[in-house]
Formats: sequence, structure tokens, C-alpha cells
Amino acid sequence: MKRNADDSNPVMIGQTDWYAQAGKNPFIEDGFTPELMMRIEQAAANKSSAYKRYWINKNMVLTSLATILLIGALTFPMGIWKNTGPIHSSSVQSQGAGILPSSSPATNDKAIEPPTSPVEFEISGKKYYMPLPMNRDKSKAYAVETTAGILWSPPPPMVDYKKPKYTHPTEPFTLYLSSKDQTELSASSATRIYTLPLYAGGASTYQYLSGFFGAGDYALLFTYTKTIGSGIMENGRFFILNVKKAATGESLVPKELTSFDWELLEYKSIIAVDKEHDLIVFSYLEYPVDKTYQDKTVLYDMETLSIQTPASTIGFRDINGQSLTMEYEMNGELYKADILTKGGPGWLDEDWAFLSEERQNELYQEFYSQTP
Repeated sequence: MKRNADDSNPVMIGQTDWYAQAGKNPFIEDGFTPELMMRIEQAAANKSSAYKRYWINKNMVLTSLATILLIGALTFPMGIWKNTGPIHSSSVQSQGAGILPSSSPATNDKAIEPPTSPVEFEISGKKYYMPLPMNRDKSKAYAVETTAGILWSPPPPMVDYKKPKYTHPTEPFTLYLSSKDQTELSASSATRIYTLPLYAGGASTYQYLSGFFGAGDYALLFTYTKTIGSGIMENGRFFILNVKKAATGESLVPKELTSFDWELLEYKSIIAVDKEHDLIVFSYLEYPVDKTYQDKTVLYDMETLSIQTPASTIGFRDINGQSLTMEYEMNGELYKADILTKGGPGWLDEDWAFLSEERQNELYQEFYSQTP
């Protein structure tokens, strides 16, 4: 796998402070060898990764029911979508030099690499694996299928100050494309499709990739920002990337969808994609004021992001948690779309807004007890 920035700087601040504390030659004492140090680090990394993975998965489900829209591996509080996004000053752009969008083959650096631990994905019945250094956050490793191949993104190296609010990436998030026949997702044999900016609005604010979905020729990307010291996810944004065009070498920048009010999805909603007609389908139930409900559906063309003819979802209230597809009607004709995610506490009870706090808590507990 391509050598990462943290490989060239083994003495880092934070999680590797003990290197510096050990002195310039930490192997001078008898019995303390490089092999022993590597085994100690590998065991510690495995333990930390297992705990973190469980904590993240459990709390994502916990928070999604009340005020969050589920977005695959990571979710956002809906309020962050209200901001129009980061402002890139000239000083920040100069700091981000060299991370412009690109659709070029990744280089193959055969320098010595740290111990790796793969992340496995099962896509369309086939298993893929992504080799990663032991110190990477596996919860931020993503891979989806598109018509052009497997689109994937490895977690970048992070500086860990032992304080969650001060941890941040040292390299930007990058999207790669691999052949569907290639089971190893490695940058050395993949095409780099796009690299997000590292900074977002200032030298202390960083851009994060929250996850993405495959949608035929396209990918739906979700991002957010964090500022050192705050630890709060802000500036949630939604982008569309034409992966098929990018795979041909065309330099593309993901298009942002800014015309949709994301707060409409807070109460009870579905995000789906009609791959046959290249449409994004947003279906939602308006938040009730007087117990009067109305289903609404908005369609967006994935290439132009323009709004299509008004549509309506068929059987919105009857779509259960196991449904993978949904039907919608447009101009008197029925169409099908693949459900990507569902959000809002309305899926627990449509009268959520009128339930007592005690009853809301009971529903939460019932849901938690059924969640792995």
C-alpha cells in the first residue's frame, strides 16, 4: 500500500509520545528489541480498535432515532445541514496545495511499511479487503459498488493528543477506484478519483468524509467539518460524483446539493436512488402540528441536480425496516428505487411529537433491547 505521511515521521505527538520519552536509542537495554515493541503496539491497537468499533456502532443507532439522519457508517445531527458550508480563504487554499481533485493512477511506493490489519467488505456477494496500518480508525474505512468499479476510501492518519476534541487528520480523505475483480483495495493498484481538502475555513478546522453510497454511475458523498477544541460536527454537506466519468480520466469536482432543506428529513424520511433513471428520491412525512400528516417526495436528477416532476411515494407508512426497495409514482407511472437509509423517530411512532416523554423513553428502550 502507498506509504502514508505518518510513516515518514515515526516520532509523533500524542499516541507515540513514549518514543521520545525513551530517548534517542530506546533499544539500548537488554531484552527490549524492535520485535518486542512491535508486538506490544500491535496488541494494544487490536484491543483499542475492538472497543472503539462497538462504542461507535451502538451510539450511532442510539442517536439516530431522535434528531439524526442515518448516513451509513456515520450520522449527522440534522441542524448542521443549515450552514452553507466552509469558506475557503486564500491562506487556507495555499495550505491545501497538492490536494486538488485528480483522476490519476496512484503511485506505488515500496518503502518499508508498518504492520497492517485489513478491513473486510462484502459487496454483491464478493469479499474485498483493505490493508491498513494498525493505528488507523477502521470505522472510517468505506467501500461501495458503482458501475465503474469499487469506490473506496481509507481512513487517513490522525494526530492523537489523548484528547478527543483535539484529534484531527494529518492527511485529507481520498477516494480511489478499483476493478471489481481486484479483491485487495490498495492505493498502489487503484485510480485516485478525488481528494477532499484537508482544511475547511481555517488552519484549525478540518474536513471529514462521513461516508458514501453507490448509485449506479454515481456516488452520493456526505461530509462534515470539525474545529480543534470544539469536537462538534458542523457544516454537513451532500455531494454527487459521477464516478463513471471520473474513471475515464475526466477531472471532476463533486456537485453539492444545496437546494434541499435537510430538516424536512428529521421526523420520518427515506433517501433512495433510482439507478435506472439516475434519480435521487427524498421521501418524508411532514412533522405534524395538529396530527395531520402528509407524505411528500422530491426527485433530483443526479447529473444536473435539478428537481424533476413532483412525485409521490407508494405505501410510505407501510415500508418496514426490512424493505430494500420502494415504489413511487411520477406522471401516472410507477417506478422503483433502492432504499439507502431511513431517518427520524417517526419510524418508531408517527405520533412521536404528541407522545409523553415517558412513552418516548419506553420506545427507545424497546429499540435498544433489540439492537445488537
